[in-house]
Amino acid sequence: MREPVTQRAYCPPLSKSRVTVYARTLHRACELLGGLDALSRHLNVSAPMLARWISGLEQPPLDVFLAAVDIVLLAAGPGEGTG
Repeated sequence: MREPVTQRAYCPPLSKSRVTVYARTLHRACELLGGLDALSRHLNVSAPMLARWISGLEQPPLDVFLAAVDIVLLAAGPGEGTG
């Protein structure tokens, strides 16, 4: 797994009215990998479709969502996310 990118590349903004766990997870994975293009290559999906999922217009396929979950979890340090 790559180190998180420090420079911010373009990730579509989250919708204020359609925020879902799918959209939040894909958005965070987008930030971690360095942008929409990098995430779309990693997930092997088109950037326009990925943007629709991040904006909450559509729900991604389960396999794409789970791949994004992996990206987010692998980027978390030990002990992060535990309450």
